[in-house]
Amino acid sequence: MIFDPGGAVSRMLAYVAPAPTDAVTALGADVLASFSALSRVHADGWGAAWRTATAVSTRVVAGRPATRADLAGAVATPTTAALLYLRFGSSGTGTTEAEAQPFLAGDAAFQHNGALSPPDRLRAALTPEERGGLRGGNDSELYFARLRRALTPGADIDPTRIADAVATVRALFPDACLNALLLTPRVLIAVHSSAGRPAPLAAFAARGLDVSTLPPGHGDGYNRLFTRRTAAGARVVATTGIPLDGWEALPDDAVSMVTPAGLASVPLPPPAA
Repeated sequence: MIFDPGGAVSRMLAYVAPAPTDAVTALGADVLASFSALSRVHADGWGAAWRTATAVSTRVVAGRPATRADLAGAVATPTTAALLYLRFGSSGTGTTEAEAQPFLAGDAAFQHNGALSPPDRLRAALTPEERGGLRGGNDSELYFARLRRALTPGADIDPTRIADAVATVRALFPDACLNALLLTPRVLIAVHSSAGRPAPLAAFAARGLDVSTLPPGHGDGYNRLFTRRTAAGARVVATTGIPLDGWEALPDDAVSMVTPAGLASVPLPPPAA
């Protein structure tokens, strides 16, 4: 059974590298081990996305936690960018692969850390064609469908258009966490807009977890995204829960294009008057 998290609970990790690199080398064995250990809490499934020579591929596994070997094996072939995801599902969503993240549509993969409630508010804002392309009932997939209006197949990504699309979702869900990662054959995009959502301790307790023994990073500042450059020259973006000493926070309420060298960020437009 999926409990309503009342916030954002899944954990995300990504990297972009100057040359094809496997996940263990790009992230570092310690980061990958710390991230996989979070599956003790975020145990509804896991997934990965990575660039191939000409596209983006994904693998998702539903209904069970990830091991370090799972995550390392999913991105064992060297690639210039990859996403990893550990799921703690929202109320009303299932535990099948249709609900698992990252989602893949065309040449873009997407993962979201948040809960959009009630999801029908966003479903109603989609076109019939967008609703017809959904594979499940996940609220995060609705978010992805809306953001894809900002993508033109074969064209360069415009972060300003993505920021405008995120703002339309923010208008529907003023208090939701909209943190997300988008991977295409050309770019890695990070959306950092958490609305200050706290750690959903009630949801953890409802799963039978002892909140006093949750991993570090599951308290204040739980829904912040951080980045750093690794020894391998890769730029990493991560949610909390892994050791983050020496990492820097991404700009708040912004869409950032992530490269090995750093970030190019565009603020979300202000709410309409």
